[in-house]
Amino acid sequence: MLDKAGLSEKINRCVIEWDVSGAVAVVKEHEWYHENYYGFADREKLIPIKEDSTYLISYNSRFLMGLCIGKLLDEKKIRLSETIDTYIPEYSHATEITLKQLCLKQSGIPDFFNSGIMKNKQEDIAYQNLIDEQRNLKDRKLLTHPWDFYDAFSFVNNKALTCLPGTEPADDLDNMSETLFIREVIERCAGMKLPDYLREVIFAPIGIKGDYKKPDTKPYAVYHMNSYINSEYEENVKYAFGINYREAKKLLQALVEKRLLSEKAWKAITTPATFEQSIAFNSVSGLLSARGLEYGSTGWSCYLYLNWKEKLGLLHLTNSELIERSVGGDSISQFRKEFRKLVTSAFVFPKDTKLVPFNKRNLWDAMELSIEEEQLEYMSNAKRAICIAYAYKQKLFVLMEGEYSIGLVAFKVDRKNENYYIESVLIDKKYQNRGFGKIMMMQGLTYLKSQGCKYLTIGVHRHNMAALKLYKSVGFTEKTVYEDFVEMETYL
Repeated sequence: MLDKAGLSEKINRCVIEWDVSGAVAVVKEHEWYHENYYGFADREKLIPIKEDSTYLISYNSRFLMGLCIGKLLDEKKIRLSETIDTYIPEYSHATEITLKQLCLKQSGIPDFFNSGIMKNKQEDIAYQNLIDEQRNLKDRKLLTHPWDFYDAFSFVNNKALTCLPGTEPADDLDNMSETLFIREVIERCAGMKLPDYLREVIFAPIGIKGDYKKPDTKPYAVYHMNSYINSEYEENVKYAFGINYREAKKLLQALVEKRLLSEKAWKAITTPATFEQSIAFNSVSGLLSARGLEYGSTGWSCYLYLNWKEKLGLLHLTNSELIERSVGGDSISQFRKEFRKLVTSAFVFPKDTKLVPFNKRNLWDAMELSIEEEQLEYMSNAKRAICIAYAYKQKLFVLMEGEYSIGLVAFKVDRKNENYYIESVLIDKKYQNRGFGKIMMMQGLTYLKSQGCKYLTIGVHRHNMAALKLYKSVGFTEKTVYEDFVEMETYL
């Protein structure tokens, strides 16, 4: 049984370590495992965050607009396969782009903000003469300006597309032209403004007002990864709303319970494309993450994470961007990354464990796999193991429990010369002592047998008692014992 108090205490320590502000919560099914409030609504005056502290969020969120797309699908007012001339016939390239391509960043529509507004700023001498911090704040303020559809339309109409529609994007950054085009489609099909439609079909059914109100928290950006600065912003009264923890909690609970939309609509807006992005979510470390539920890059944001299979939800509602720093020497981390690891690992045990090839879907999580510092004496870290596997053309696999990366293993497979060897074995420190190592070895041996392997050896450090015990449990015996090295063997 999970130690609820122990998990909550670990989260508290994690929050303090990373100097986090806002509300942090964890729910599984209908049980709330953690709810607490941290940090400051005003860092200068040391005013603390409370349960009813309010934060500002933009309606122009890809997550919120994704929910609207799902609702319009349920109402049969749109079809993702239709070209957007059905909705925006005046656009010069409307017959070439489907609604699905528009929503998945595959339209090729130029980004009026980065290719227009920001490009012009680069040529503005007064802007360039600002000190770096001032320029950073002005950039952030521009993101909160109340841009409308015609700002984008006037820039992109009759301009060449940047790529053929359907082409995978080169990055995972949102295109503001696409955002405003999606909003325009929603408003034309719903017959009302985006905020009104969201309040009616998404917020009202779960008890959220969604009205604009001046927040009682100050927003803080992070400058150069480690310094808080007061954000500058414009109040977009028409397309922003205030939210507190109680309302964010209602939204997360509705998502965990998969309310609001039909199963078909949920599938449409959560199926990932390039960079593991879907219409409404990103896929992050085995979780769905609501896309862009924030107010520009001011610091106000509401991060919602879901695992529907486990009925698990995580929340961080905040007025501050996150401090980042190096961990383990070669990795950059921040609170939400550590928070996700901490919580998900508490609930993950062998259920549907599979060994799958290393690929672009699991590569980022696989590279983040880590072991205890004392284990580095006996084995390679994940990044080194991956590099060696590719350099020596080894067969590299990742152990997955559902959508979570648990460990990795590399094999040397030479069928021609009947030469087989297990090169790297690694289970992330969060998942050790749960039976995953034995499962990975058993599935690995099954794979090697399918490749023609009948006899197999493996080398292990003589003092790595956990590894010796693991290999013996799957049938290996000592063949040769050296001063600090044991060669083990088995027949398949």
